[in-house]
Amino acid sequence: MIVTVFKPKRRKNGKLTSARLYRGRYRLSHDSRLTDIPLRTSDKQVAVQRLQQIVQEKQQERAGIIPSRQQLETALRPLIESVEDFIQTRVSIGRDERYIKELKSKLLRMAAECFWNTATDITADSFEKWRGRQTMSAKTKNEYFHALSVFLRWLERREKISVNPIRHVQMVVDTGKNKRERRAFTVGELRRLVAVAGPRAVVYLMAAFTGMRRRELEQLVWGDFHLEVAEPFVNVRASISKNHKQAALPLSDDVAAALRQYRQPEAQSGDFVFSGNLPRMTWFRKDLEAAGIPYVDAKGEFADFHSLRKTFSTMLILAGVPHRVVMELMRHSDPRLTTKTYTDAGQLPVGAAVRGLPSLNIPRPTDSQIDSQKLVADSLSPSLAVYLPKAEKPDVRYENKGECLDLTALVPASSTPDADAPIGFEPCIAHHL
Repeated sequence: MIVTVFKPKRRKNGKLTSARLYRGRYRLSHDSRLTDIPLRTSDKQVAVQRLQQIVQEKQQERAGIIPSRQQLETALRPLIESVEDFIQTRVSIGRDERYIKELKSKLLRMAAECFWNTATDITADSFEKWRGRQTMSAKTKNEYFHALSVFLRWLERREKISVNPIRHVQMVVDTGKNKRERRAFTVGELRRLVAVAGPRAVVYLMAAFTGMRRRELEQLVWGDFHLEVAEPFVNVRASISKNHKQAALPLSDDVAAALRQYRQPEAQSGDFVFSGNLPRMTWFRKDLEAAGIPYVDAKGEFADFHSLRKTFSTMLILAGVPHRVVMELMRHSDPRLTTKTYTDAGQLPVGAAVRGLPSLNIPRPTDSQIDSQKLVADSLSPSLAVYLPKAEKPDVRYENKGECLDLTALVPASSTPDADAPIGFEPCIAHHL
């Protein structure tokens, strides 16, 4: 540890002069550099005492014995103001508007429902009790936990709190019990849904044939669409995309034609495309009912708006599109998300796949052989095989898919039944006409 007092010196008119007031320098353990502070006195003894007091307070703050000046200010400052400061730092580093809006909403909701007035009111116990009362999914609970953790780590790094109070709190384990299982629409269901939806039909087409999310569709403007080019596409801006990356999604001929018909002549490039026609859940369920589509099927799987995105992925897989291409169109970073979560396994042609396996042309047993085998398995005594004289031996063949297997070698030359002959063998006698 380094502690020293001094009067700054400088040259004036060629002469080295000292300042009137003392300054102090110190470096505590684990500090990477010296801290320089004014002591505001011309008395050296007073300057030494002030510096010693400052150093002692800093050591006590680091040991957690007393709060720092910043911590005392934070303890008296309304939590809403601290949240606003934190949100501004997120804006300054370029986080998108939607993320900032959701982050602020989560923090303010927890502050109101947990009765946190200042940052010092936040405790692990109060947060865990609040989280335990919520009926939201494990994923949503963890999103609230993440929002609070980021905020508290920011306060801790700026020494506004001594320690993060929820540092030992664990995330909720997602067992999948409360997870909503979605299914994909069949082509017939999708056709019926579009037929009854009226002005909302183009929204359903866009969701099912581009995989765009509801919030992305909500923020599309006509300037994002390029419908008059050889291969029409929609530009998903980074500011509205969930992964914060720009993407150009191709449009099918049906979707492009529907959009051209849907656009009003007076529409401007900055106008929202689906303003007023993006259905809320109430209207969506009415459209499902009109189309004869159950919102929840017999397996307990949901057909909600996000199922249209799953429909897009499933249709691409069923069309034989390579998985890497499907992953790109879905804008996924993990192929497992595409193949597992966003592919409806119930629509995969698993039966046809098994039936399409190559045949080994294994001979199939006749009905008489099967009956004999059943008797043997049941420990019953079947009748012995019938032996015919060699001269009268007919053409004995085993038929299987047009191929005959000559079984005459299995018939003994003697017409007398052999006691050691295999029991239960009764060859098929094929009469060739």
